[in-house]
Amino acid sequence: MAEGAANFDIEENLTKVGVIPTLQARSRTLRDRLIQEALRIARKVPFDDVSINEICAAADCSTGAFYSRFPDKVTLFKAVMIFAAAESGPMLESMVRTLPFEEILPKLMARQVERFQEQETFFRSAFKVSLDSPEAWEPFRRNANSLANAFLERVQSHPDIDQEQVRSDQVQFAFQVMYGVLNNTIINRPGPFLIQNKDFPILLQEAMLATMQLPLRRT
Repeated sequence: MAEGAANFDIEENLTKVGVIPTLQARSRTLRDRLIQEALRIARKVPFDDVSINEICAAADCSTGAFYSRFPDKVTLFKAVMIFAAAESGPMLESMVRTLPFEEILPKLMARQVERFQEQETFFRSAFKVSLDSPEAWEPFRRNANSLANAFLERVQSHPDIDQEQVRSDQVQFAFQVMYGVLNNTIINRPGPFLIQNKDFPILLQEAMLATMQLPLRRT
């Protein structure tokens, strides 16, 4: 797997959340198809509203095949969260590592807002699962920390930033602010700016920059 956000063992993480280990490649293929179909459905329909029979029909397998891999639907959704994190983490981290520095935050905010808006149903289901099972959020927590560290590396290598004055904890906290605002906006819709507002990504970027307080070198 790629570095950074994706650098964790999916099989190990699936076992941790209770997925029944698979020994044969064919069995693993069906397990992954169940997870991928469940993720596709969860992006459109609240997971509480989807039955195991519907998921099995989408994956073209029997309920017996489902239960030989997952003890219940909640365990399947925890696996879905692992797959979603493994998909999004490398994509976001690649933006931070490869874009010109001045383009990182504008494009990252635009992409994050787009993701949360498109996948609001999925994230709301994920929040609900994590209330009862906090460990289910760990793949996303790992992604957030890795993304913050990747941006910090770019800051620390930027020639126009006074490195002696950089507060690494403030840079990392800015990403905590970003995810806190995105999550709260999806869950509670507090306003005055909703995620659909065209100014939302701009304001989010400004909030991060204000938190970081990146010091420029004096010329």
